[in-house]
Amino acid sequence: MYEEWFKAREHEQYVEATEAAPFQAFLSRIISTEEATKQLILPGSASTKPETASRKLWRLWTLVFDAAQELPETHPILVDLVREFRERADAHLKYGSDTIDWTDAPKFDQNWRDTHDSLEAWRENSPEESQRWINFSAFSARVATANISDLDTIWGFFTIRDALEAEGQSPALLSMDVCASAQWILYAGKAIYQTKNSHVSEHWKIDKSQKTALWKGEPGFSRQRWAFWKERLHQVELSTSVSEETKTIVRKATKAMNAIEAGKAPHVV
Repeated sequence: MYEEWFKAREHEQYVEATEAAPFQAFLSRIISTEEATKQLILPGSASTKPETASRKLWRLWTLVFDAAQELPETHPILVDLVREFRERADAHLKYGSDTIDWTDAPKFDQNWRDTHDSLEAWRENSPEESQRWINFSAFSARVATANISDLDTIWGFFTIRDALEAEGQSPALLSMDVCASAQWILYAGKAIYQTKNSHVSEHWKIDKSQKTALWKGEPGFSRQRWAFWKERLHQVELSTSVSEETKTIVRKATKAMNAIEAGKAPHVV
């Protein structure tokens, strides 16, 4: 499986044969998460450039994030893979003159942010880029609730806010951003619903207090804001300018919100 996906990337700078082979075997469920981790953390061959910790981490996270964007069915096992890296307390390996302590999932968050910002900027360029943004939002929501990195559900708040509290979006942009928001609701909605503004990092408080076109209530998260989001989703569902596919996703998100409000785990298919 995934031969064509890897073949299309074989000449990319971030693809090293010694890493691509175990990663493909892992995605294909041929080798276990533990075995894949053992092979993936080995230093590269340095066939083109000297191996360094930065190059190693860039290659690895780029592979993971590319798969997250284009192979959404692999999201659960990609989360397992990142978790396995962090649990390798014995893994302090040399990469050139550098050493990596894999238990911190080093540079995961930095590379995630770079990828997130690029996808957000490019999401209107083509249907393919739009789908990558939506898929990456789903993966990010899973990561944010898995306790495997410093990635926070605040990013879900931002995604939902920017989609549902803006006005004047084109139908294409509205559909895309609503679908991305729905991923955060489906996979991290419970955590977002339980957000306490007092627990939000000082780093994000200004961003969280940003005013928007449609929300007239208090800044930050609130149950009232959650209810407003649900009403906005209902409006999108009734709109004649969005596709039936978008409406189906909206209905799933609304159903998940109702379940979360009732104290139940949302059923994600």
